[in-house]
Amino acid sequence: MQQKWLVLAALSLIFFFLNGATFASLGVVLFSMIQDLHWSQTAAGVSFSLLGIACGVASPLPALLMKHIGGRRVVVLGGACLACGFWLAFAAAGLPLFYVAMIFLGLGYALAGNIPGVYLLASWFPQTSSRVIGLYFMIGAAGNVVGPPLVAAVVAASHSWRFNWLLMAILAVLITLLCLLCIRDAPAPGAAAEHGTPAAAVLAWRDRDAMLTRQFMLVAASMTLTVAGITTTSSVAVTHLVHLGTTPAFAAFILSLVALVATLAKGAAGRLSENVRPSRVLAAGLLLQSIGDVAISTGDSRAGDYLFACAFGVGWGFSYVAANLVLLEYFGREVGARILSAVWMISTLAAAGPAAAGMIADHFGTFSPIFVVYAVLLSALGLPIFFMRCPVRAASMWGSLGGN
Repeated sequence: MQQKWLVLAALSLIFFFLNGATFASLGVVLFSMIQDLHWSQTAAGVSFSLLGIACGVASPLPALLMKHIGGRRVVVLGGACLACGFWLAFAAAGLPLFYVAMIFLGLGYALAGNIPGVYLLASWFPQTSSRVIGLYFMIGAAGNVVGPPLVAAVVAASHSWRFNWLLMAILAVLITLLCLLCIRDAPAPGAAAEHGTPAAAVLAWRDRDAMLTRQFMLVAASMTLTVAGITTTSSVAVTHLVHLGTTPAFAAFILSLVALVATLAKGAAGRLSENVRPSRVLAAGLLLQSIGDVAISTGDSRAGDYLFACAFGVGWGFSYVAANLVLLEYFGREVGARILSAVWMISTLAAAGPAAAGMIADHFGTFSPIFVVYAVLLSALGLPIFFMRCPVRAASMWGSLGGN
């Protein structure tokens, strides 16, 4: 059926775009804006924080809206918010309007990002959703790799940060129109099983009941730790490695290598989860992140730096994809996709990671302790997730209801 491939292509395109045009490349544009508009580093930093906070706070919206208007319209609404945000950034002459633009971009990211994307793909690809969702995440992550150099090239060629925002606004409109044309909500599922789980058992879950399970809490904790590790590494790794004797150019290369490895690992994680339980893939991802954190905490050799890039990158990719697949496997497409929004809202707590790293560095004179703390927490969390089993309450509840 051609429709499902159009849905995959459109969702992957907008996920690639919003990753490359927002979080990944904002710092590139801010560098030029700070010089041109004479903003302080603190004022510019607030814009990045607003983008992240708006995205986290808005993460429950897709789940709420999908119940009433469907996944297709949620994605299109998100694209419209992105277009508005980029246009406001283009028009901004001062901080207030630019801050509003960042809020719109954060809202657009939440509405057009992975929450409706996972829901729609799980609906259209019920038998191969693991590999398709892994491919979707891999393409989206490629935006993080490609976005910064492309934006830097646009700003350099045009000699204008405004032209970059205008170009992003135009692309957002075009991609949103493409999504409107190509994306459709899947037909209602029949009585077939989802991810190997009896449909009757899946239907017994309510969102609130699912979020009170130990399994959900472990997945939420794993995603929060993963996001905290990613944001902390992105913000302090270069400084940390330079202090340990690495050149700035090589430290930046290591960070780029992490992003590239994670991108490829996300595609592999989906395929692997078809043969290995997603919870095992998630546990492996947490352990690999732990190994990477130990490697970077010392940073005393090139071999250790490469070990960090490979282990942490693969662990990041595995954990990011597998956490989504665990929720779909345990709670079904409908509930699993909706409670995914709660996971992302909880993971907003990860924004405290870079601040904690800074305080630790001020006290100990090095960032090494924060990486050791992450390594210990990730290892401790990986063990119960490795032995985690599908919650049984849903099946029991359905039996007690006698199928009514």
